[in-house]
Amino acid sequence: MDNTDVDNVKPTEECHEVHNVDESDRLVGQLFCSRDQAWYFYKGFAREHGFSARKGTTRLDVEGNVKTQEFCCSKEGFRVSKWVISKSDQKHNHALCTPAMAPFMRSNRAISKADIDEATTLKEVGVSTSQSKAKEIVDGDVNALIAYFDYKKHDDPGFFMTYSVEESGALYNLIWSDSTSRSDYTCFGDVIAFDTTYKDNLYGRPIMPIVGVNHHHNTIMFATAIIADETSQSFEWVLQNFLEAMMNKSPISVVTDGDRAMQRAIKSVIPYAKHRLCSWHLSRNAQANIGDPKFTAAFSKCMASWWTTKEFDIQWRSVVSEFNFQKHPWVIEKGNTRHLWAQAYLTGHFFANIRSTQRCESMNASLAIALKHKKTYLDVVRAIEDGISRMRMNELKADYLSSHTKPFQITKLVDLESHAAAIFTRESFRVFQDELIREIL
Repeated sequence: MDNTDVDNVKPTEECHEVHNVDESDRLVGQLFCSRDQAWYFYKGFAREHGFSARKGTTRLDVEGNVKTQEFCCSKEGFRVSKWVISKSDQKHNHALCTPAMAPFMRSNRAISKADIDEATTLKEVGVSTSQSKAKEIVDGDVNALIAYFDYKKHDDPGFFMTYSVEESGALYNLIWSDSTSRSDYTCFGDVIAFDTTYKDNLYGRPIMPIVGVNHHHNTIMFATAIIADETSQSFEWVLQNFLEAMMNKSPISVVTDGDRAMQRAIKSVIPYAKHRLCSWHLSRNAQANIGDPKFTAAFSKCMASWWTTKEFDIQWRSVVSEFNFQKHPWVIEKGNTRHLWAQAYLTGHFFANIRSTQRCESMNASLAIALKHKKTYLDVVRAIEDGISRMRMNELKADYLSSHTKPFQITKLVDLESHAAAIFTRESFRVFQDELIREIL
C-alpha cells in the first residue's frame, strides 16, 4: 500500500467503509484518507474472508515519512495493500475461518463501538451492564411462553416443543429443543446425563437439562424440560418426548443422580441403555449417610478403581467388614446396585468420560440469576438460552483453536504426534498425549 498524491488517484466512494470484494484487481487503486483507515479496511476485509490480519513491513522515504505499509495475513501469508492499494494477492497458506469463528482471530478481538456506546450510556445513568436487562414479571406467563416458542418455531423450523396440561388447564410438563441441539444429538447423543436440581423458581417446578459432551469434551445441551414433579410418570413423559424430538434415536448410556423414579423411567423407556449413577452424588451421599470420612474415601476408591468384578467383590466385602457396616441399610442397598456405580462393573461400556451429572451444573450461572428473583417461565427459558449460547460460543472458540493453532509436541514420536494433532481436536489431542506419555514412560 503506497502513500500517493490524492490528486492523481480517484477516491473510493467511502474511504472508511469495509467493502466485500473478492477479486484482487478490484482492490488495487482504492484510496484511503489515512493509514489507520486503510488498516481498518484491511481488518474488515480479513474478517470477511476468514483470516486474521497484521501489519507487515513499513518503508520510509528519505525524509523519514511512511511511504509504503504492508498489511498481510497473520500467518505470514501474502500482502494486500491518503493510501492506495497497489497490490493484492488472495492466496493463503492455511484454511480460512468461517464467519462464526471470525471474532476469535487476533485482529478481531475488540469491543464494538455499539457495545462501548451502550455501556457508556448505562454508566452515565447509574446502571451497570449486569443490571441493564429488564425484569419481566408477567402473570399467567404460560401463554407468553407458548407464544415465544411459536415464534421460535417460525424462526427455526427445526425447533421442537411439546407440553401437557392439567385438567384445570395449568401447565404440567414441558420439553423443548432447537435445531442445533437436535443436530448435536445426532453426532454426540450416545451418552446423556440429566438431573433435576433447580426447583427454586416461581412455581417450584423441577427444571431438567439433558446434556452430553462434544468432540472438544465440552458440555452441550440436547433438550430442557420443566416438569410438574419428580415421579416416574413425569420422567417417562420427558424421555418419551425426548426420543420423539431426536427421531427415536436411543442413547447408549445414561448418567443420573440415582433417583429411583429416574431408574424406573429409564428401564421403561430406554431399557437397553446402560445406566450409571453419578459419582459425585454417591460420594456426597456416603458422607451424609455414614458420616465417616475414612469410609467415604474407601467407598470412592471402590467406585473408581479399574478392578475385575471378582477383585471388586473381594475389596467391597473387606471395606464393609472393616467398618462393620454389614447391616447398614445404605451400604446394603449400594452393594445390591454396584452394577450401576462400580467401575469394575461398568468397564466395556461407553460413557464419553461422563461420570457425574455435574455437567448439568453448567446451567447454574444462567439460572441462578433468574431463579434468585423468582422469575417467570419465560425468564427461566431465556436464562437457559443464554447458557446454551455461551456453550456454543465455547465450541466455536475450540473449533478455531483446533483448526488454526498447533499444539506442542512432547515426545520424540514426531510423526505419530503430528498425525494425531492433525485429526484430533485440541482437547482430544491432550488426552492422547497423556495416554502416550503413560505408555512410553
